[in-house]
Amino acid sequence: MCYAIPGKITKIDGNIVTLDYFGEERRARNEFYQFALGEYAYAQGGLIVGRIREKEALPALEAWKEVFVKLKEVDRRLAFNPKDLRQTANAERQKHLGNACCVHGIIEFSNYCANNCLYCGIQNSNKKLKRYRMSEEEIVDACDYAVNKLGFKAMVMQSGEDGWYTEEKLINIVSGIRKKCECLLILSIGERSASTYKKFYDLGVRAALLRFETSDEALYTKMRPGHKLQARLNLLRELGRMGYLLMSGFLIGLPGQSEDSIMADIDLTASLGVEMFSFGPFISHPDTPLAKLPSAAMDMALDTIAKARLKYPDAKILATTALESLDKINGLKNALLAGANSLMINVTPPKHQPFYEIYPGHSAKVVDVEKKIEETIALLRSIGRAPADLGI
Repeated sequence: MCYAIPGKITKIDGNIVTLDYFGEERRARNEFYQFALGEYAYAQGGLIVGRIREKEALPALEAWKEVFVKLKEVDRRLAFNPKDLRQTANAERQKHLGNACCVHGIIEFSNYCANNCLYCGIQNSNKKLKRYRMSEEEIVDACDYAVNKLGFKAMVMQSGEDGWYTEEKLINIVSGIRKKCECLLILSIGERSASTYKKFYDLGVRAALLRFETSDEALYTKMRPGHKLQARLNLLRELGRMGYLLMSGFLIGLPGQSEDSIMADIDLTASLGVEMFSFGPFISHPDTPLAKLPSAAMDMALDTIAKARLKYPDAKILATTALESLDKINGLKNALLAGANSLMINVTPPKHQPFYEIYPGHSAKVVDVEKKIEETIALLRSIGRAPADLGI
């Protein structure tokens, strides 16, 4: 279950270190560790997130050495001689970013939400949904298991906008995770004050996943009653100025969304200076006001990934789990072959998984996480991708 590759430190220039991966050199920012040349480390999002002793790093590198070359050959072959939009986008991804594919873990720790976004299954008005909240200890333990037992090096901690988790509670959670886990810690908790996010940053949080959903102000106001697009964009920009790695994006196929609007969404995502594009298809939920509207077509979702890749060839683009709801067998694979290069695996405790139903099928079937990891690694190997974020 090795899906993160350590690199050997070959150069140190202030807080920028250079890591060697089988002859390829990548740089990463180091904010938390003291290193000497020749030591080994893990990088995620261009940031050093952990150290690893040589006696542990060498077997991991040996396990990947032969397969790494073979994977690159498969990746080049699949990207060779493109014939359509998606194949061309995949070729651009291969040209600019190689075969690295980020694999993040995600823990959905609460499905309570104060908002009533029209498209979302965990909206406050959905009285049919069984609600849950994980305790501070339960959240820290779940992240500890994902990082130190399963080996994840980047973790998303996600919830609805749940005010029960006060600033103090969230600080306790972040502090607990930082004490136990060497990883890129990513918060996806919605709109909190900039001062609160600054406290999280000072504790070592380095990334935030916060979508703006649509660049169309009128559509945003309609889809998210009581909220303004500019407030969300202001927060995203403030987080960027603080130093957060941003992960943001939009919903594809919202009612009233035009092709021009989708292109504007892509451009807005890029203008925010995001570390990762995160956009997925609108999927109609039966317990929302949009229940009778059609979900986004798979072709629209894949073409949007391809268009984003062609316009911004250096971007990291997430293949969202919503694509599996549209096509359980080939959704993620087709997204990766349309230009995406990042994935997430749900490591929420099984007893809670079925209830984070932001769209139908999101967690309808509890999946054994170790089996899911094996399936993900097999998928990546089948298309020549290495499950790692090799830095910048």
